Amino acid sequence: MTRFIRRAAMAALLSTASAFAVTILIGDHGALAAAAKKEEGPTLRPVVGKPLNDAIKLTDAIKTAKNDAEKAKDFADALAKVKEADAVKDKAPYEEYQVSKFLGYIAINQPMPDYAAATVAYNRQVASGGAPEAEKSGVYKVAMRLNYQEKNFPEAIKDGVALQMLEPFDDTEYLVMIQAYYNTDDYTNAADMAKKEVAAKNAAGMKPSEDVLGLLLNAQIKTKNEAGARDALDQLAMISTKPDVWGQVMDFALGTKGITDHQLLNLYRLSLLTGTMKDTDFTAMATIDLQNGLPKEAIAVLTKGNKTGELLKQANDLAARDEQSLPALAAEAAKHMDGEIDVKLGESYYTYGRFDDAIAALQKGIQKGSLKDTGDAETTLGIVLLAAGKKDQAVAEFEKAAADQSAAAQVAHVWTLYGKRSV
Repeated sequence: MTRFIRRAAMAALLSTASAFAVTILIGDHGALAAAAKKEEGPTLRPVVGKPLNDAIKLTDAIKTAKNDAEKAKDFADALAKVKEADAVKDKAPYEEYQVSKFLGYIAINQPMPDYAAATVAYNRQVASGGAPEAEKSGVYKVAMRLNYQEKNFPEAIKDGVALQMLEPFDDTEYLVMIQAYYNTDDYTNAADMAKKEVAAKNAAGMKPSEDVLGLLLNAQIKTKNEAGARDALDQLAMISTKPDVWGQVMDFALGTKGITDHQLLNLYRLSLLTGTMKDTDFTAMATIDLQNGLPKEAIAVLTKGNKTGELLKQANDLAARDEQSLPALAAEAAKHMDGEIDVKLGESYYTYGRFDDAIAALQKGIQKGSLKDTGDAETTLGIVLLAAGKKDQAVAEFEKAAADQSAAAQVAHVWTLYGKRSV
């Protein structure tokens, strides 16, 4: 028969992880303003401290403002005072830090936030070298997000590197760093950072996010690390129901060298479950079904694919007498020492929804042995067990069949991913 196999190109996988927008997570800047009143650590000269204290009083008045217009006026007046402090020449590092901190506070908290101005202010805080130790991580956290949002990826990376020296990243910070490295074409560091986040999640017994795994996949592709890309795609498949993700998994599997028609049939069965069948796949699958004496499944596949014509007529004609022949097939299987007919019988039972009978026949056939393709039979048994709701037993069969490097093992591997999918 003609094979309708979809081979995966590495470049095609780049669609998995789309760009994302990072929400700026800014803490309570009122608390930052209040902290300046305490003047812990270094002190401010009066020429800097007085206008900043005036700005604090104006921002405190905002709490009682009746409307946005009053708030805007108070912020404008506060900003004027901060600019007065900023005009002082030869400011000490701590003075530069306090001035830029209030510039950032106002830029973000005014009725119409100015994130570009906030980014400049936070970069000044970082550059000042005057931030108290207790405030440094908070400065880097916000500066990192702001620089990312303003697409200043190199600065975002610098902030992230400095932050990670002070404390571990949270999920958003990992995502910002991975994307920042990726957007500067530093795919090696993007992949390394993504691996660290995935490892941290796995160690904590949590699922990595689809965003992180998608970026890891793309970074591995960019560095031409096919094995790494396959591993990332496998991890992504176990947490995703998206057809585009599973379409890529199936493309890789369908491109397996040396795949037999029946192994292909088992892949098409998975394509049906994951919603990744292409138009020509329905006819191809039904053709294999009929070649293997499975007209019931062929009818179901052709119907699902809205296919009519001679192939469907042939399937209907065979189905009219197929189920009646099952007792004779069972009797024939009992006469044979090898398990081939038992496996065939079990698969036929499966197409009629007789899962218990199918499981018993397949298990008997595998136990008898002398099969042409034991791994393929084990995969078929796993498919039936999964259909019967016996997920753990199904995964055990898939893993057994996936133990070597054969074509049958590659088919069993993708079924293992599906069986383990935690969604």
